[in-house]
Amino acid sequence: MPDSHFQQTSLQQPLLETADWLYQSSDRLAQQLNYAAQAIMHTITSGGRVLCAGEAEAAWLARQAAALLVSGSGRERPPLAAHALLPAQGGSQPGLTQQVRALGHPGDVWLAFSMEREETDLREATQAAREHDLTLIAFTGESATTLGPLMRDTDVWVPLPGSRPEALFAIGWLAVHGLCAAVDTHLLGEDA
Repeated sequence: MPDSHFQQTSLQQPLLETADWLYQSSDRLAQQLNYAAQAIMHTITSGGRVLCAGEAEAAWLARQAAALLVSGSGRERPPLAAHALLPAQGGSQPGLTQQVRALGHPGDVWLAFSMEREETDLREATQAAREHDLTLIAFTGESATTLGPLMRDTDVWVPLPGSRPEALFAIGWLAVHGLCAAVDTHLLGEDA
């Protein structure tokens, strides 16, 4: 039987690293989430919509972001125009790029989630979003290798601390909830 102290320590290590990354980056992350919420509010109040996308587990973050934007984060409000675009999973479903070209309009937001892997469909769809003049809000790792080169000065980058996809996913999940709560605060004011 393995040494339980060693096993506990090895299980705690990724949790402690993630907590440390969150603590060290909380100010910057909160500031960027506020900028992202403002960009979403500008788009929504101008009649635009938010198109959310990612690949692999990041597609789940995109679905959650769209669901929270539509339904709210616990406070009653009208639904917001947000859609999760699903990556192609076979020959019959269109890829992200085709969906952006079909659904994206100038002034919409392209809310993209990257786990810093080889995300060809997401990168190409982001390029299509650029061509359609969508505002990019990118949740990526700090290296931003997939989407960083496609960002403009008017876009919002939400750098998720860490480098491992599982840490990026966990922090991304918390950041999605923070973003949607910030959108609700911009819409409804501070919660009493």
